Amino acid sequence: MKAAVIEKLGVINVCEVPKPELLPGSMLIRVEACAICGSDIRIFRKGDPRATFPRIVGHEIAGVIEKMGSKVKKFHVGDRVTVAPGHGCGKCKYCLNGMGNVCINPQPSIGYASSGGFAQYIVPPVNVVENGFVNIVPDNVTFEEASMAELLACCINGQERAGLGQGDTVLIIGAGPAGCMHVELARARGASKVILTQRSMPRLLLAKEKFKPDVIIAGEGEEVIKRVKEETDGLGADVVIVAAPSPQAQEAAFSMVAPRGRVNFFGGLPKDNKMITIDANIIHYTECSATGASSSLGRQNREALDLISQGLINAKEYITHRFSLDHVLMAFTAVENKEAIKAVIFPWM
Repeated sequence: MKAAVIEKLGVINVCEVPKPELLPGSMLIRVEACAICGSDIRIFRKGDPRATFPRIVGHEIAGVIEKMGSKVKKFHVGDRVTVAPGHGCGKCKYCLNGMGNVCINPQPSIGYASSGGFAQYIVPPVNVVENGFVNIVPDNVTFEEASMAELLACCINGQERAGLGQGDTVLIIGAGPAGCMHVELARARGASKVILTQRSMPRLLLAKEKFKPDVIIAGEGEEVIKRVKEETDGLGADVVIVAAPSPQAQEAAFSMVAPRGRVNFFGGLPKDNKMITIDANIIHYTECSATGASSSLGRQNREALDLISQGLINAKEYITHRFSLDHVLMAFTAVENKEAIKAVIFPWM
C-alpha cells in the first residue's frame, strides 16, 4: 500500500509499504480521509516521547471496514467508521471507571507508537477496538466530515471537565481549529455568550464569519483582560478555555475567570516551556478551579459524530484544504503556515 512515512525529524517520504496484517481482535480499514492535527506536525518537526521512527502518523481517521478479525462481533464488512487513538489499557482502575484517557498503563497510541492514517489501510490496535474508539459514521455524514470527530471529541472532553453548561459566559483563548470548534460546541451546550480572543485579527475575522462567536478580541495581555472584563460586567467568564500552547495565555486566564469559574487548559505547552506562574490567591479568594483535558473517551467520539450528524457542529466549515497522499508535505506546510483551518489527506485521491 501507499503511505507517508516519517523517516526521521523533518523527513517524510510517500512510498510503498507492506499492508498491515489483520489481527483477530481488530479489522482492516481502508482509509478514506485523515485530517492533520497539530501533533502530527510536532512529531514531524520536533519529535514526541511517545513516537518512534520510522512512523506513519495521522489519528483523525475515517474509512471503511474491508476485512474483519475473527474475534470482532459488533461490526460488519462495509461499515463506515471513524478511528480515534484510544491508548487506554482497558484494565486499570481509571479505564474501568470510564477515565481511560488518563490510563496509568497506556498502550501504543495510533500515529505515535502505532501506525496511523496517512496510509491507504490501517489495522487499529486491539485495545482501540475493545475500548470503543472505532465508531459507525452516520449515513448523512461524509468521510471528510467524520474525520473532524476526533478533535471534536477532545473538545467535548475539555468542556465536560470545565463543567460548561446552560447560561455560561465562555471565553476561548486561541482561534485555531480547536478554539473554533469550542465556539460551536459551547453554543450547542447552552452558553449564553461566547468570546473568542487571539493575537491575530485575520484569523479572528475568519472565525467570526464561519463560527459566529458573539465577541472577538484581538491582542494579548492587559488589553485583552480589560476587554473581557468589560464584556462580562466586570466579573470575568464563567468558563475560560485555553486552546493555545501559550504559558502567557494560561497565566492570563486566571485574571479573566469569574468567581467560582472554571479554567480549562485544553492546549498543552511545549516541553521546553512548560512552567507557569499564577497568583494562587486568585484561586483561594474567588474559589475558581483549573482542569486539564487530554485526548477523549469512546463515548465522546460517538457524541461527536451525533453532533455532526445533527448539524449542531458544521464539520465541513473547518475543512479549508484537501490534499492527496502524494502532497502530504504541502499539506503539512499549509497547516504550519496557518493557511488552513483543517487540512484533510485523501489516500486514494
